[in-house]
Amino acid sequence: MEALMAIPSVPDLGPAQLVARSGGRLLFPFNRAGLELTYLGRNAVWRAAKQLGLEGWEVIVPAYHHGVEIAALLHAGARLRFARVDASGRLDPEDVRSRVGPRTRAIYVIHYAGFPQPVDALGEIARECGAFLIEDCALSLFSHGDGRPLGSRGDAAIFCFYKTLPVPHGGGLLMREVRATGLEAPAPPPLLPTLSHMAGSMLVSAERHSGGLGRWLRTVAKSFTGHVRARARREDIPVGTQEFDPGVAHLGMSAVAARTLRCVDAEQVVRRRRANWLLLHERIGRPDRATWSALPPGVCPLFYALEVDDKDRALRLLWSRGIQAVDFWRSGHPAASCERFPEVEALRRRVVELPCHQALGPEELEQVARVAREALKA
Repeated sequence: MEALMAIPSVPDLGPAQLVARSGGRLLFPFNRAGLELTYLGRNAVWRAAKQLGLEGWEVIVPAYHHGVEIAALLHAGARLRFARVDASGRLDPEDVRSRVGPRTRAIYVIHYAGFPQPVDALGEIARECGAFLIEDCALSLFSHGDGRPLGSRGDAAIFCFYKTLPVPHGGGLLMREVRATGLEAPAPPPLLPTLSHMAGSMLVSAERHSGGLGRWLRTVAKSFTGHVRARARREDIPVGTQEFDPGVAHLGMSAVAARTLRCVDAEQVVRRRRANWLLLHERIGRPDRATWSALPPGVCPLFYALEVDDKDRALRLLWSRGIQAVDFWRSGHPAASCERFPEVEALRRRVVELPCHQALGPEELEQVARVAREALKA
């Protein structure tokens, strides 16, 4: 059985997270009618492009991107122009303005790691040229900027739930105005892989928190369910890949996984992530090496972005100490290679994603900070 990372990059699913909460306050976007649940965030990007009629039109997108959102826009027929993102991860409004042309139909903004982009300035540019504003909040669930939820100002908002919450898949699309396009409602995905992922996450959580007993439970469960897991793997639709698969663009979120969303104490998630980010920031003690050197009010950080000189070495060190750090966006979509963006190239070369999620406690965060300091000294 594969060894577990002592400090995972995302939270595991525990039994308490399957119990419906009573009297809890729903946060944006779950408190908005019309939120369409998709299997993946990229499905929501594709559906937004179709609803906004972007086929054949230009969309201005940030040069700093994952790549799959670019693939989804291209598959929907959009033509893309890439805009500068500065060293602090900020989409440059003036560069965006300089790229507006007669075929510009939308401005696509990505809120990185929970930190807000200059939405007011970008929204003004969009209004001036009669374009739509699309907010990609895949990395920014529950975050606010200037007192308003990220995703609440655009004509379309994209979400990806499994990056923040312990669900096996799930994205969302919220449109300011529902448009008749002939798109069918998202279809349910295969059930068995969903149940398998959720059960596996709960067993992993038991092992992490119960030691020997949890390890025994996980071992026994795996020994009796091999054929079921094999079938689940055959039916599974992977998440977190670089590719956009048009064959699964029609899929929605499973009802079982969607039910988990209603059990989330979102306010507690925000409090813990903020406290964990601040603890890492203090213990690492190198604000000059943090892509975002302060935590503004309202931000729900997805991770701590640490900039290192030797990314490969830093990742090997973190992994060897049981910390599931992530190589954040080392490469983008090939369509962006036609123009150089030095600041984006530096971010891709240097940024390492350190976990600060809601399931981590002070001792685990102290370990992350110790190894991060070691990585910076090397």
